[in-house]
Amino acid sequence: MKKILFFGVILAVALLFGGCSANKGKVLKTPVTPTKQQTNTTGKVAYPAVTSKANKIEIGPITNRQQLERAIKLLKIKREIHFKFNSYALEPIDEYGIKENPKEILDRIADFMRKHPNIRLRIEGNCDERGTEEYNLALGQKRANAAKRYLVSKGISPDRIYTISYGESQPVDPGHNPYAWAKNRRDHFVFLIK
Repeated sequence: MKKILFFGVILAVALLFGGCSANKGKVLKTPVTPTKQQTNTTGKVAYPAVTSKANKIEIGPITNRQQLERAIKLLKIKREIHFKFNSYALEPIDEYGIKENPKEILDRIADFMRKHPNIRLRIEGNCDERGTEEYNLALGQKRANAAKRYLVSKGISPDRIYTISYGESQPVDPGHNPYAWAKNRRDHFVFLIK
Protein backbone atom coordinates (compact mmCIF):
# COMPACT_ATOMS: atom_id res chain seq x y z
CA MET A 1 0.00 0.00 0.00
CA LYS A 2 2.86 2.35 0.87
CA LYS A 3 4.45 1.60 -2.54
CA ILE A 4 1.21 2.47 -4.38
CA LEU A 5 0.84 5.70 -2.40
CA PHE A 6 4.51 6.56 -2.98
CA PHE A 7 4.20 5.97 -6.77
CA GLY A 8 0.92 7.94 -6.81
CA VAL A 9 2.63 10.96 -5.22
CA ILE A 10 5.57 10.66 -7.64
CA LEU A 11 3.15 10.45 -10.59
CA ALA A 12 1.20 13.49 -9.38
CA VAL A 13 4.42 15.55 -8.97
CA ALA A 14 5.65 14.43 -12.39
CA LEU A 15 2.36 15.44 -14.02
CA LEU A 16 2.41 18.77 -12.22
CA PHE A 17 5.92 19.62 -13.37
CA GLY A 18 5.37 18.05 -16.77
CA GLY A 19 2.30 20.23 -17.30
CA CYS A 20 4.27 23.34 -16.40
CA SER A 21 7.08 22.44 -18.76
CA ALA A 22 4.63 22.39 -21.68
CA ASN A 23 4.51 26.20 -21.41
CA LYS A 24 8.29 26.51 -21.28
CA GLY A 25 9.55 28.98 -23.91
CA LYS A 26 6.11 30.39 -24.66
CA VAL A 27 5.46 34.09 -24.17
CA LEU A 28 2.35 34.63 -22.12
CA LYS A 29 0.33 37.60 -23.31
CA THR A 30 -0.71 40.09 -20.70
CA PRO A 31 -3.15 42.92 -21.26
CA VAL A 32 -1.50 46.21 -22.08
CA THR A 33 -2.62 49.16 -20.02
CA PRO A 34 -3.48 52.06 -22.35
CA THR A 35 -1.49 55.24 -21.97
CA LYS A 36 -3.15 58.43 -20.84
CA GLN A 37 -3.29 59.68 -24.46
CA GLN A 38 -5.27 56.62 -25.52
CA THR A 39 -7.99 56.96 -22.91
CA ASN A 40 -10.95 59.26 -22.77
CA THR A 41 -12.47 60.86 -19.67
CA THR A 42 -14.23 57.64 -18.65
CA GLY A 43 -10.90 55.80 -18.59
CA LYS A 44 -11.85 53.55 -21.51
CA VAL A 45 -9.71 53.16 -24.61
CA ALA A 46 -10.87 55.75 -27.16
CA TYR A 47 -10.75 53.69 -30.35
CA PRO A 48 -13.54 53.42 -32.91
CA ALA A 49 -15.61 50.28 -32.97
CA VAL A 50 -14.22 47.72 -35.40
CA THR A 51 -16.25 44.84 -36.79
CA SER A 52 -15.46 42.30 -39.47
CA LYS A 53 -18.09 41.05 -41.91
CA ALA A 54 -17.02 38.49 -44.50
CA ASN A 55 -13.38 39.67 -44.41
CA LYS A 56 -14.47 43.32 -44.64
CA ILE A 57 -13.43 45.61 -41.82
CA GLU A 58 -16.05 48.12 -40.70
CA ILE A 59 -14.89 51.12 -38.65
CA GLY A 60 -17.23 52.97 -36.29
CA PRO A 61 -17.40 56.77 -35.88
CA ILE A 62 -14.06 58.57 -35.80
CA THR A 63 -13.82 61.55 -33.44
CA ASN A 64 -10.11 62.04 -32.68
CA ARG A 65 -6.66 61.74 -34.24
CA GLN A 66 -5.81 58.41 -32.58
CA GLN A 67 -8.98 56.84 -33.94
CA LEU A 68 -8.24 58.24 -37.39
CA GLU A 69 -4.68 56.86 -37.42
CA ARG A 70 -5.86 53.44 -36.23
CA ALA A 71 -8.59 53.31 -38.88
CA ILE A 72 -6.13 54.21 -41.66
CA LYS A 73 -3.77 51.50 -40.45
CA LEU A 74 -6.48 48.84 -40.09
CA LEU A 75 -7.91 49.57 -43.53
CA LYS A 76 -4.41 49.71 -45.05
CA ILE A 77 -5.03 53.04 -46.74
CA LYS A 78 -1.93 54.30 -48.49
CA ARG A 79 -0.98 57.93 -48.00
CA GLU A 80 0.75 58.44 -51.35
CA ILE A 81 0.39 57.88 -55.05
CA HIS A 82 3.21 58.28 -57.55
CA PHE A 83 3.48 59.69 -61.05
CA LYS A 84 5.57 59.08 -64.11
CA PHE A 85 8.14 61.68 -65.16
CA ASN A 86 6.68 65.00 -66.27
CA SER A 87 3.11 63.69 -65.86
CA TYR A 88 0.05 64.20 -63.72
CA ALA A 89 -1.93 61.31 -65.26
CA LEU A 90 -3.30 58.75 -62.79
CA GLU A 91 -1.67 55.79 -64.56
CA PRO A 92 -0.38 52.50 -63.13
CA ILE A 93 3.34 52.56 -62.41
CA ASP A 94 5.87 49.74 -62.37
CA GLU A 95 9.31 51.32 -62.37
CA TYR A 96 12.21 52.06 -60.03
CA GLY A 97 10.78 49.86 -57.28
CA ILE A 98 7.34 51.50 -57.33
CA LYS A 99 4.47 49.27 -58.39
CA GLU A 100 1.00 50.71 -57.87
CA ASN A 101 -2.25 51.72 -59.47
CA PRO A 102 -3.10 55.24 -58.24
CA LYS A 103 -6.80 54.83 -59.03
CA GLU A 104 -7.06 51.78 -56.74
CA ILE A 105 -5.51 53.76 -53.90
CA LEU A 106 -7.84 56.69 -54.56
CA ASP A 107 -10.85 54.34 -54.67
CA ARG A 108 -10.01 53.14 -51.13
CA ILE A 109 -9.67 56.73 -49.96
CA ALA A 110 -13.01 57.67 -51.56
CA ASP A 111 -14.72 54.69 -49.92
CA PHE A 112 -13.26 55.64 -46.53
CA MET A 113 -14.34 59.29 -46.91
CA ARG A 114 -17.88 58.32 -47.99
CA LYS A 115 -18.26 56.24 -44.82
CA HIS A 116 -16.83 59.00 -42.61
CA PRO A 117 -18.28 62.38 -43.64
CA ASN A 118 -16.35 64.23 -40.91
CA ILE A 119 -13.00 63.36 -42.54
CA ARG A 120 -11.30 65.96 -44.74
CA LEU A 121 -8.26 65.51 -46.96
CA ARG A 122 -5.29 67.68 -47.87
CA ILE A 123 -3.53 66.57 -51.06
CA GLU A 124 0.08 67.71 -51.29
CA GLY A 125 1.54 67.62 -54.83
CA ASN A 126 5.28 66.99 -55.10
CA CYS A 127 7.91 66.73 -57.84
CA ASP A 128 11.48 65.58 -58.27
CA GLU A 129 14.34 68.08 -58.38
CA ARG A 130 14.54 68.37 -62.15
CA GLY A 131 12.93 71.40 -63.79
CA THR A 132 12.63 74.98 -62.61
CA GLU A 133 11.03 75.85 -59.30
CA GLU A 134 8.07 77.51 -61.03
CA TYR A 135 7.52 74.55 -63.36
CA ASN A 136 7.63 72.07 -60.46
CA LEU A 137 5.20 74.13 -58.37
CA ALA A 138 2.75 74.15 -61.30
CA LEU A 139 3.22 70.41 -61.96
CA GLY A 140 2.76 69.60 -58.25
CA GLN A 141 -0.53 71.55 -58.29
CA LYS A 142 -1.69 69.65 -61.39
CA ARG A 143 -0.91 66.35 -59.63
CA ALA A 144 -2.86 67.36 -56.53
CA ASN A 145 -5.78 68.60 -58.64
CA ALA A 146 -5.84 65.34 -60.66
CA ALA A 147 -6.32 63.32 -57.46
CA LYS A 148 -8.96 65.77 -56.22
CA ARG A 149 -10.91 65.56 -59.50
CA TYR A 150 -10.86 61.77 -59.30
CA LEU A 151 -12.15 61.75 -55.70
CA VAL A 152 -14.89 64.25 -56.59
CA SER A 153 -15.91 61.98 -59.50
CA LYS A 154 -16.33 59.22 -56.88
CA GLY A 155 -18.82 61.31 -54.90
CA ILE A 156 -16.61 63.17 -52.42
CA SER A 157 -17.58 66.81 -51.94
CA PRO A 158 -14.90 69.20 -53.23
CA ASP A 159 -15.37 71.21 -50.02
CA ARG A 160 -13.75 68.33 -48.09
CA ILE A 161 -10.57 68.27 -50.20
CA TYR A 162 -7.78 70.87 -50.13
CA THR A 163 -4.81 70.91 -52.46
CA ILE A 164 -1.35 72.43 -52.22
CA SER A 165 1.83 72.12 -54.24
CA TYR A 166 5.26 71.86 -52.65
CA GLY A 167 7.01 71.42 -55.99
CA GLU A 168 10.48 70.00 -55.35
CA SER A 169 10.84 71.50 -51.84
CA GLN A 170 9.84 68.40 -49.80
CA PRO A 171 11.62 65.33 -51.19
CA VAL A 172 11.18 62.03 -49.34
CA ASP A 173 14.46 60.82 -50.83
CA PRO A 174 17.30 63.36 -51.06
CA GLY A 175 19.19 61.27 -53.65
CA HIS A 176 20.05 62.50 -57.13
CA ASN A 177 19.18 59.40 -59.16
CA PRO A 178 16.17 57.86 -60.95
CA TYR A 179 15.10 55.87 -57.86
CA ALA A 180 14.99 58.98 -55.65
CA TRP A 181 13.25 61.01 -58.34
CA ALA A 182 10.56 58.31 -58.76
CA LYS A 183 9.81 58.39 -55.00
CA ASN A 184 9.58 62.19 -55.01
CA ARG A 185 7.05 62.40 -57.89
CA ARG A 186 3.99 61.95 -55.71
CA ASP A 187 0.83 63.19 -54.07
CA HIS A 188 0.88 62.88 -50.30
CA PHE A 189 -2.46 62.58 -48.45
CA VAL A 190 -3.05 64.15 -45.04
CA PHE A 191 -6.31 63.09 -43.38
CA LEU A 192 -8.00 65.61 -41.08
CA ILE A 193 -11.04 65.60 -38.80
CA LYS A 194 -13.65 68.39 -39.09
